[in-house]
Amino acid sequence: MFSPQKDMKELVLEILKKESASISGVSRELASRGVKLHRLELTGYLKALADMNVLKQRDIKPSKVFSISVSREKNLYEVIGESCVRYGRTEDERATLAAYSLQKLFKRPVFDMEVRRCGIGGAVDGRKATNEERAEAKVILTRMGYKVPHSDVPIIVENDMEEKFVQVLADAVIEAYNSRSFVKETTQLKL
Repeated sequence: MFSPQKDMKELVLEILKKESASISGVSRELASRGVKLHRLELTGYLKALADMNVLKQRDIKPSKVFSISVSREKNLYEVIGESCVRYGRTEDERATLAAYSLQKLFKRPVFDMEVRRCGIGGAVDGRKATNEERAEAKVILTRMGYKVPHSDVPIIVENDMEEKFVQVLADAVIEAYNSRSFVKETTQLKL
């Protein structure tokens, strides 16, 4: 059994985000990342993801090719990342907003790996968590099955980003309930 920093689903989605791939292609890419999985296990896993509508499966003889399904549900990190891209002007501001949003939601310091799961690069502007704060946050992630590297020190954002956080949170709720069609897209100013 392997214990990657990311769960298997995220690894597969990251591989298929670049381009569609056959079972052999996914297997090779996983092997290059240090994840050894028997081909039959991988086939079953990819088929299960296709059954759950996370992946799309096409038969291109003689192989099956998998790609990311357009209608798949996004996880919380992806939703927050997309929203932060909308409201942050620079990469660093987006990363800081993502860390602030996760910090407010989870009520704990946020690791850099969590900001990266949002699909955002850049440096987070904040203070490093104390050893005690880091230990508490690490226990939570470890309990959920994530492996936190020793080099990853969580950050606590002390800037007041409450106004932008409310916008990010509103986007997350709209995305969760698939309510984008109810939102007024433009605001008309006086002529």
